[in-house]
Amino acid sequence: MAPAPAHPNPAVDAGYYAPHSAGVMVFAKGGYLSLLEIYSVSDEPITAWPDPCFIER
Repeated sequence: MAPAPAHPNPAVDAGYYAPHSAGVMVFAKGGYLSLLEIYSVSDEPITAWPDPCFIER
């Protein structure tokens, strides 16, 4: 499979509306997925991936 066209990182950034303090970023390097990161701005750590149906794009 050919790599995706080059663009600045992060390739995608989206937030969750439940929990509202979480987000996810997708990074690409050389046109391929290189990192998938979930983050929280809350004092409570995220212990499991939130359901994808709660992603706000």
